[in-house]
Amino acid sequence: MNGGDEQHERAIEPGFEFISPRFEEPKFPMHQVWGYAASLVLTFAALWMTVNRIMSPSVLLGVVLAMAVGQAALQLGVFMHVRESRGPAWHLVPLGLAFAIGIGLVGMSAWIMLFKSGVS
Repeated sequence: MNGGDEQHERAIEPGFEFISPRFEEPKFPMHQVWGYAASLVLTFAALWMTVNRIMSPSVLLGVVLAMAVGQAALQLGVFMHVRESRGPAWHLVPLGLAFAIGIGLVGMSAWIMLFKSGVS
């Protein structure tokens, strides 16, 4: 049986490994279930802290931003499979660009909210 798998792997052209059939049984995606649960916990914890105002606004902002970064890392690791790359890290360039655009959008939004009296 191993000989057949090796022969099959040799028949696939380099760069087209993604179309090779998988001969393993699909398992229950427990990793994704735990990721989804953790994502919900982070979301509702941030919502609860914000609605109940349990901290001063500046501390609350820092905690919610830290939770947002944690949730972004969770989403990238569990659902977008960033860690599961087999080849070179080609996905890091678009990821860096998306990060820069996100920081720019958040920064510009904060700028507008802070100085909204000057914008008419």
